[in-house]
Amino acid sequence: MADLFLRIADDGQSVLFAANADNQSVPTRELLIEQLISLGAEKFYFYEKAIDSALAVTIRDDEPSPETAYPEPIVIAERRNASLVVKTDSDFMRAAITVTAPYGGNHATGADILEALKQNRIVKGIRKTQLHQLLQRAQSLQPGEKLTLPVAFGRLPENGVDVRFESLVDDASQRILKPQATDDGKVDMRDLGELITVRAGQTLMRRIPATEGVAGFTVEGKALPAKPGKDSEFQPGDGTIISEQDSNLLLAEKSGIPVAKPRGMQVDEALTLKGVNVATGHINFDGSILITGDVTPGMKVTASGNITVAGFVELAELKAGGDISIIKGIIGRKLEGNKLGCTIEAAGSVTSKFAQFADITCGQNALFTLHVLHSTIHAEGEVIVMDQFKRQGSLSGGVTEAGYSIRAINLGALSGVPTVVTAFTKFECLLQQLQDKHHDYQVELQNVEKIKQAKLKLLKLPEHRRPVELSERINNAAEQHKSQIDLLHADYQQLRGEYDELRSRVTITALNRLYAGVQSCLEKEHLLITQDHGPSKLHIFEHVFQCSPL
Repeated sequence: MADLFLRIADDGQSVLFAANADNQSVPTRELLIEQLISLGAEKFYFYEKAIDSALAVTIRDDEPSPETAYPEPIVIAERRNASLVVKTDSDFMRAAITVTAPYGGNHATGADILEALKQNRIVKGIRKTQLHQLLQRAQSLQPGEKLTLPVAFGRLPENGVDVRFESLVDDASQRILKPQATDDGKVDMRDLGELITVRAGQTLMRRIPATEGVAGFTVEGKALPAKPGKDSEFQPGDGTIISEQDSNLLLAEKSGIPVAKPRGMQVDEALTLKGVNVATGHINFDGSILITGDVTPGMKVTASGNITVAGFVELAELKAGGDISIIKGIIGRKLEGNKLGCTIEAAGSVTSKFAQFADITCGQNALFTLHVLHSTIHAEGEVIVMDQFKRQGSLSGGVTEAGYSIRAINLGALSGVPTVVTAFTKFECLLQQLQDKHHDYQVELQNVEKIKQAKLKLLKLPEHRRPVELSERINNAAEQHKSQIDLLHADYQQLRGEYDELRSRVTITALNRLYAGVQSCLEKEHLLITQDHGPSKLHIFEHVFQCSPL
């Protein structure tokens, strides 16, 4: 029978190797492993180097010395409980626990995990389901095997939503873009509905207040404040009033034509005409104008409100302080000096079925459902040439400039007609705002530096010669400038973020066909299309203006 070289320590937590004078054999690694198993310590943590040392000292010389013959007991294995390591991401938005399975010791308990989280200051976003999963899976681990699971999650703040003003009445432009459905469910492209009027007391617009947003937090419990949405009140126009029962509703105070404004509406007196021609003469009206027929060549129509034309506008001039909606279309022709014979100018949007050889300027969007041919368009908003079903809408020839995006079904022409499109013309205005804000920020920094210099001069004076009022004024000024710097910095970051987001979203899009000959520009970048493409978008990606398939 082999000698017994191992024994369990008195505390039961380790295995000791001890050789003595009674041992008649030399231990081997295999023998020690067998004895560990017989002692029930096969799951203990083994000290490999200690085993090597134990084996080495038992190789006896022919005449061993008393000092080396019977060495002190050597710990070669020990019982270890499960261990826990908590790690958090650099932004403290997630915390994970790594469990190392025990070596013959106790498994981790729920209390152990909670204590580890507490010691690492993880107090928010702890998921009980993750903790249960960690405990269950840890039970099946082999000694020393590791398992890592995320158990706590922070929450990013949800910024508030800006106030919205929802129009509750249609306008003529919406009717043009959405023909009326017939009784059998089909769409009659010629039936664009009745002209829009409202009656006194009718609800025109609903104000949907801004929200405060939802604050976030890190796993350490640090609050991440949410940015509240921008709020603003109604700006009731002429002929409208805020409801006494609900301050978020805007009502018509009289009957007339509704004119949408950014934060409200106005109701204009309506001048209704069967047509504008040599019999009526030029029209100039303070309010909105409804023309149920055509505007014939050479005529001029001016209104402070909206202009709605149920027929055609041919070789005429229209100017409106609101929107211009032309149901059938805009017809012009090229005159001497490359002038176009039809001029449309609106402070709001321009909407029509089609436009050809026309000069169109608008303060908001330019919207067409059929085509735009050889025209010049300057829109502060978007230019869109497509019907509601996205089946037709061609933009070819001429020059089109949009403050933001340009979208059409087909862009350019099969014949290679030169077509110039420029998107995101607003970038210069936005960059100027950024530069102005940065300049203001630099000025405030200079002011703070001047105050620092003033403080240093004051500190050089003996304390009894320092004017108390001057010290207070300097301190107050320093606080005011510091506060202003913080505000300017926040405003600059917000403007920068809005600019970068816009720059990434603005596109020139052809949903069906992009033809060769299109000369495109977005911001300061230019791109000439030299071959035909299918559905495509022109956009800036990774600082490169490029054409990408949709």
